[in-house]
Amino acid sequence: MINQTVLKTQDISKAFGKQKVLVDIDLEVFKGEIFGLLGPNGAGKSTLIKILNGLSSQDAGKAVFFGKFNPKDLELRKKVAFVPQEDAFYRFFTVEENLSFFGSLYGIKRKELKERIDFLLDWLNLSFFRKRKAEHLSGGYRKMLNIACSLIYNPSFIFLDEPTVGLDPDMRRLLWKKLLELKEKEKTLFITTHYMDEAQELCNRIALILEGKIVVCKSPYDLIESFGGEKNFKFELDKPPTEKIKSDLKKALAGSVHIEGQTISIVYKGKQEMNALSKINNLILLNGFTITKTTIKEPDLENVFLNLTG
Repeated sequence: MINQTVLKTQDISKAFGKQKVLVDIDLEVFKGEIFGLLGPNGAGKSTLIKILNGLSSQDAGKAVFFGKFNPKDLELRKKVAFVPQEDAFYRFFTVEENLSFFGSLYGIKRKELKERIDFLLDWLNLSFFRKRKAEHLSGGYRKMLNIACSLIYNPSFIFLDEPTVGLDPDMRRLLWKKLLELKEKEKTLFITTHYMDEAQELCNRIALILEGKIVVCKSPYDLIESFGGEKNFKFELDKPPTEKIKSDLKKALAGSVHIEGQTISIVYKGKQEMNALSKINNLILLNGFTITKTTIKEPDLENVFLNLTG
């Protein structure tokens, strides 16, 4: 299936005085994917998000949504939503009043708006809080209300800036589930996050931004394969290993070997993992030992991030 482009940026640049914040940002986001933007603090993530949502202007370049490049176009705005980190609703309104207000801004008819409110309250586990003032919601349910307000007009493309920051583990997992459900409905999501496990779990592709420049854009699997680095193998034996087996393993493998008690730890830097495991297993057995437990720690996005950011 051919990927359908819903957002394409071309050479977006931005500076504050002499400080370059964004430099020639080129990105392409496809329909129905969850696209992640990762980077350390100050890398330019928030500035780019604001530009793409028409909340700030770029010095050069452009962004094209659904074939249009005017982010303030009303019809275009109905297709694009933004869920910011901070609360974007009225604290003294109830949950229902907030949804009614934001729905009225887009001219949604009363019957359709009621149906939309009922659906969002149920889907985001907010029905119990329907008549509660927003200021009395917990942090997790404030985030759900933020999302509900942004989805009231049923947009196709949704920006989420650090969507799970400050949430407890249960609420994080619930929000992950809801984001994946949006993807199943062919919504396109563009998220910024500094949680590596979140990006690895949710995103189809990830762009890494450093000092205002996109340095790489790939799937999580491809990023880990290209930049994840070494794998860690740990073998527990039935008896303490000898220096001979340590020497044999060092000769046979691209990596370091460490022995402590009855455990052999190997930091493996090669690519042929299964071949390496077979070699290790054979060497251990040939030297008269039995493996009682094997542990393998694969590299992950956190390793990628650390390797690329130094």
